[in-house]
Amino acid sequence: MTTKELLNNKYSFNNQDLFFELPDAICKVIKSNMVTTHVAAGQSIFNEGEKPKGIYRVKSGKVKKLALTNFGAQHIFYICKENEYLGYHAILSQELYSDSATAMVDSTINFIAEEDFIKAVNRSHLLSQRLLKNLSHEFSVFINATKILAKHTVRERAALNLLILEGKFQNDTQIETEIVINRNDLASMVGTAKESVVRMLKDFKEEQLITTKRSSIYIKDYAGLVKVANFQ
Repeated sequence: MTTKELLNNKYSFNNQDLFFELPDAICKVIKSNMVTTHVAAGQSIFNEGEKPKGIYRVKSGKVKKLALTNFGAQHIFYICKENEYLGYHAILSQELYSDSATAMVDSTINFIAEEDFIKAVNRSHLLSQRLLKNLSHEFSVFINATKILAKHTVRERAALNLLILEGKFQNDTQIETEIVINRNDLASMVGTAKESVVRMLKDFKEEQLITTKRSSIYIKDYAGLVKVANFQ
């Protein structure tokens, strides 16, 4: 398994196939009342403490999942990319949202109402199995994300998060992957101050690991960044 595949396996939900090739009757239930909305960068999709109304699919764009600290600061612990689903944990546990979701860039979101989602789950053993598998994998992803904060230095965390983001923004039509993220969001992911992230990026540029253009970051030496990240 390549380094990119290992990173994807450890730090991505990979739930894009949740509704893949389900029976037509189940797909009809899921799509019967589906709503598609356009969400501007910075706009909230759902908020921590709210009662869930349904689940969401990122049709295009990027969505950041975050939790707020007691001081009002945000910690971004996951980035949802195209075709990933979010919001079903609270539906299945019948609890309030334990986190918030906000569009990181201009995004298009599909919304499936709670009633339709639960109806599909109750009627499809295959969907229930997939959800169980996805939830188990996502638990491992959360543990791995926690380990980043506990085991890695700020420099290592900055490098590792850039590698994770590269997988989120990678596009087969692009010769070079453009990671579009503002420095506040990157600092929130890394778990440090914005000034520290800016300094790290400057160091990485001097070491010819990356280049930057405004809010965009391009990885120039992938193997070198893997080494800095201390990824094993």
